[in-house]
Amino acid sequence: MSNHHTQKPKTVVFLGAGASCAEGAPLQGKLFRKYFTYYNSPMNQQCLRHRWDEELAMFFKTFFGIDINDKEGIKTASFPTFEEVLGIIEIADSQNESFKGWDTSEHVHRLISDQKPLLKHMHDILILLIAEILDYTLKDKAQYHPQLIRSLHDADWLRTTSFISLNYDILIDNALLKADEEYGLDLDYAIDFVNFGDEWRPPNKENNLKLFKLHGSLNWLYCPTCRTIRITPKEKGVCHLKWKREDCVCKKCDTLAVPIVIPPTYFKALSNLYLRHIWHAAEQALMECDRLIFCGYSFPDADVHIRYLLKRIEMSRQSSPEVYIVNEHKGKKNDSRLTEKSRYMRFFLDKTKVYWTKLSFEKFCENPTSIEGSSR
Repeated sequence: MSNHHTQKPKTVVFLGAGASCAEGAPLQGKLFRKYFTYYNSPMNQQCLRHRWDEELAMFFKTFFGIDINDKEGIKTASFPTFEEVLGIIEIADSQNESFKGWDTSEHVHRLISDQKPLLKHMHDILILLIAEILDYTLKDKAQYHPQLIRSLHDADWLRTTSFISLNYDILIDNALLKADEEYGLDLDYAIDFVNFGDEWRPPNKENNLKLFKLHGSLNWLYCPTCRTIRITPKEKGVCHLKWKREDCVCKKCDTLAVPIVIPPTYFKALSNLYLRHIWHAAEQALMECDRLIFCGYSFPDADVHIRYLLKRIEMSRQSSPEVYIVNEHKGKKNDSRLTEKSRYMRFFLDKTKVYWTKLSFEKFCENPTSIEGSSR
């Protein structure tokens, strides 16, 4: 019996943006509209304004011609995506360049009093924006991620399942923390945190569940001086950089921490030593898995780092894992479905092991084993 147990198939569940959208997170293309609608809402008018919001308003007016204080206008404004905005800022920063009229504008300099270069400062504000809107839209609303963990446990799949997430939110993190409480399985991010023994304990090496957050996480705070990372369990600690900065200062060197949130299209993604380690650990998990289940991920052409990782794995293994795609949702157009299916089919080497299922993320969470009988 023990030998049979060791041979139980290993699974990697790969979580894209669609998994978070199922819980109420805004689609990437609607993230800015959602934030600025919240920013202008009556509940936010009285007590939750910050000078950085004024700086953000100046940025969107200057770069995209959008007046975020126009409550009616933002309903129809054509906003860029989060990754478009963050990408152009980070490329400018990496090349030590700027934009005409931005770094030289006296009005901008008077408004933005931060000590950092202006574009770097705007980069940080944008990270805080996504942290804040995800905190607002997802607080205490998670339903499907906890259900997924329970269902995997009931199916006797949980102990042999690892998770890869491209999402910055902490939906899967919190669901896995409940697995610690209920099943005695520690959450293991594959990196060490400086607050081990204080707010967080090292995971048990024999009884743990691996979570690889390839693009960073909103509950991580990184000290660029000490090169240490602190976790803020069950909360998006990055939000404190806006409202409680004193909580984000490194206890060892007094440096203000920074977020680790990386847009997937940006080629500097692996410059952080912790992310490099996470990517390497994810590669090892993918090398050993028998099933790879993509949830809420459209496999966009722009995700070149992900494609490189997957192809590297595929070419290194003796045989390909079974690949299941779980990406149905209400109102999905057939054109989108066919485009996504084509991306997966043309990429993977063994087409006979790629299965497009009829499942939404919600249905998958109810019964993960149903993937085997729900492919098209």
